[in-house]
Amino acid sequence: MTPSNRNTLLELVQIGDVGILFCCLGVSYAATSHSHTLSVLSSLETHRPIQVFLETLILAFGWHATLRINRFYRSRRLDGYLKETLDVCSASAVCAFFSFIWLWLICSPYKHPVADLALISLFFGVLTFSAFMSTRLIGRAIVHSIRARGHNLRHILIVGTNRRADGFARDIALHPEWGYRLQGFVDDQWWNKQTADSNSGELLGGFDDMPMLLRTLPVDEVIVALPLASFYHQTAKIVSLCRNHGIAVRSIGTFFDQGTSRRTAFLRGSIGTITLHDESWNARASLVKRLADIAISSILLIALAPIFAAVAILIKLTSPGPVFFKQTRMGYGKRPFKILKFRTMVQEAEKLIAQVEHLNETQGPTFKLTNDPRITKFGKWLRKTSLDEIPQLLNVFIGHMSLVGPRPLPLRDYEGFSKDWHRRRFSVKPGITCLWQIMGRSSIGFDEWMALDMRYIDQWSVWLDIKILFQTIPAVFRGSGAV
Repeated sequence: MTPSNRNTLLELVQIGDVGILFCCLGVSYAATSHSHTLSVLSSLETHRPIQVFLETLILAFGWHATLRINRFYRSRRLDGYLKETLDVCSASAVCAFFSFIWLWLICSPYKHPVADLALISLFFGVLTFSAFMSTRLIGRAIVHSIRARGHNLRHILIVGTNRRADGFARDIALHPEWGYRLQGFVDDQWWNKQTADSNSGELLGGFDDMPMLLRTLPVDEVIVALPLASFYHQTAKIVSLCRNHGIAVRSIGTFFDQGTSRRTAFLRGSIGTITLHDESWNARASLVKRLADIAISSILLIALAPIFAAVAILIKLTSPGPVFFKQTRMGYGKRPFKILKFRTMVQEAEKLIAQVEHLNETQGPTFKLTNDPRITKFGKWLRKTSLDEIPQLLNVFIGHMSLVGPRPLPLRDYEGFSKDWHRRRFSVKPGITCLWQIMGRSSIGFDEWMALDMRYIDQWSVWLDIKILFQTIPAVFRGSGAV
């Protein structure tokens, strides 16, 4: 996903922050002037409403710019409390100054002397600082608690086994609340005895094993701890390979070999990481998308409960076997999960696939058959109407899937992938519906299907998700490409 598209969803959060500032300003005015908040309107120079409107608009943009400059919309995954507190304090002070200028411009000097405006602005600054710190501290506490329990983790590979790699691995192990899990090291051999003896992680293979490791392991980030000048070609190959998979690459290595350098706190110290490649989802964008998934899936599960029950009863009445079909699918970051659907085939249909596999009507690793003899009569109607997909709302609610995203594939199909760029579809959560779903489904070839998934990832925006959701409804009624 490109940075410009990531910002589309972030705008919702940014608008909310500006709304908080206006609320704080209203409360500050009411609290310090002992008047109703709306009484400020009587203090305006009513003969120049256009000028007042423009000044208010400039105030909002000034606030927004201040929040952006103070890193309000960047990931705080590795920042300490002190750094965030200083940023919030700085932002609150500047926003209070802008508010004082705005009040001085729009208010009548006879009703509001400069001293009163300064008091309002001072109270506003304190209130704003309290509001932003409260929301961020609560958010941090919740996220740290979730990560410490093994959720919301980012799996990493460290390339290199020198002292810098060992220091980075130790920092990760000491701070589980940062949400990183080390999969292991990649290097031709152990270059530092301390790293080998630390038990931080095992040596998974050499540089030539990187393609295989990225295809088989869930990896969200690759950390390069090599001297960039000495290992330029290896690093370039790693970046190119990770780009195909949609995996972020960061470096903690120096440009030259400094084997005698003392250990530094890489994540919080002066060295830090250098991003070499990153097209991953923005943390705030993922959070807002997740909240939307929870809210919409909850409403739909309640609204569709009667249909859910009716379909379950009809499945039991029309064919022997369980109501639900469970299958392991490849999810976000190549993490397997169990998908839930209404059963549309005969019992133990997966064991019979060898008997019909030669009839496959699609190219590539996927399997599709229009008149699959394993499908029950009622199951064929369920597939035609896409009602068999309803239980996946539970997968969305749990967090394995999203409402919109590339369709999750069985492990059998994933193992048949021949091109690494196809695997970039696993850099986002799978979804119930997607571009492939609304543009023909089974009538679309495998390569075009993968290209549509890449198009979704590259062109993603909140409006694209909304468009796909609304276009899914007529696509279901048409039954286009359903098998």
